[in-house]
Amino acid sequence: MKKILFLLLTLSPLWTSAQDVNSEVNVEQLLPLDSLITLALEQAPLIKRLSMGQAQREEEIKIARKSWMQHLALTGGYNYGNVVLADQTATPQDVNTIFRTNTSATFTVGVSLRLPLSEFTTQKNRVSIQEFAIKEMEYQKEDLEFTITQEVITRYNDLHRGLTTIKYQTQKVEANEAAVQVTENHFKTGTASIDQYRMALDILTTSKIELEKTKSDVWYALKSLEQIVGSPILK
Repeated sequence: MKKILFLLLTLSPLWTSAQDVNSEVNVEQLLPLDSLITLALEQAPLIKRLSMGQAQREEEIKIARKSWMQHLALTGGYNYGNVVLADQTATPQDVNTIFRTNTSATFTVGVSLRLPLSEFTTQKNRVSIQEFAIKEMEYQKEDLEFTITQEVITRYNDLHRGLTTIKYQTQKVEANEAAVQVTENHFKTGTASIDQYRMALDILTTSKIELEKTKSDVWYALKSLEQIVGSPILK
């Protein structure tokens, strides 16, 4: 997972350069770490994709639980015709039979279910497979959330430390520039040697190189953290 995240950071375009790191940017301008972690988790595309996959599996479970309805059939019938009824009347002298013809209409409605016994087991297995898939995606999300959280914390600490270092290195460069100016004046008046002047220049050059390197590290930490979070990280 870390390799994937690293590739995303490496391949994504970075639109500014290390020289764009302004000395006025300070630690107080950074959003709180908890807020950055929350933003990164909310906007992570892989987490969104896994959540959509879980929702799809849940819909498939609903379909599987209703699959038995395809074996359900509704039956009905309608009859229309004449019915002959026989009535008997009895008297002390004789028994008489009278036939009557009536017209009648009848309706019949029924429901039939033709479901193989194996279908119950098959349906249960289908649901179980989808439920396992949902749990697996949840574990993947937890793993991804942990990885993203650790990356945000690492980049944030690097940026925090870098901004603090820039502050002190800038002061060091200014002090070395003043030292070079003083040494140069002494060299012009003959109270300082060329070696002393050269040493002061070397110290100044080294401090400037260290400052530029720190600015480059801070720039990378700033931009990579913005990409992980998915939005600006300064107040």
